[in-house]
Amino acid sequence: MEHAIPALVLAALIVVGGVMLAGVTNSSIDSVGQSWRDMEALSEERLGTDLTVVSTNVTGGGADLTVVLGNEGRTAIQEPSLMDQIINYEGTDDERYVVWLPYTDDNPPGDNQWTVDSISGDYRNPGVFDSGEEMTIKVHLNPAIKDGPSRWLVFATELGIAYTIYF
Repeated sequence: MEHAIPALVLAALIVVGGVMLAGVTNSSIDSVGQSWRDMEALSEERLGTDLTVVSTNVTGGGADLTVVLGNEGRTAIQEPSLMDQIINYEGTDDERYVVWLPYTDDNPPGDNQWTVDSISGDYRNPGVFDSGEEMTIKVHLNPAIKDGPSRWLVFATELGIAYTIYF
C-alpha cells in the first residue's frame, strides 16, 4: 500500500505529460499546415505572373530610360512601388555602375529614381497593372548611360519574380 500513492502520482504525471506533448505536437502540425497553404498560394501567384518587354528607349543624352512592359499573365501587379529595379551600366564617364533605383511618385523622376509614367488600357482597376495592359516606366540616371551593349535592368515584382531587360 505504501507504493500505491506514489504510483498514482507518477501515473498522473505521465498522463499530464502525454497530454501536453500531444497538444504541442498538434499546434506545431497546424502551424506547418498553414505555412504550407500560404506557400502554395504564393507559388500559384508567381506562376500567374508573366511580364514581357514591349520596348525600351534611351533619351536625354543617355540620362532617361523608358521601358514599356506588357502583363500577359493572370496575376495583377497591385503595388508598383513595391517592385525593385537594379540597373547595371557604363556611364558616360567610363565608370561601371550597379545601382538600386528607388521608386518615386514624382514625374519626371529625380536622379537615379524610377516611376510609373502610365498604364495603357487601365480601365478595370485604375493604378493596378492588370492582365492585358501595358505599363510605361521612366528611369532617370545620373551619370548618363553610355551607348553600348553592356547595360541591363533587373526588374523584380512584389512577388519576387525577376526579369532582366537588356537594352
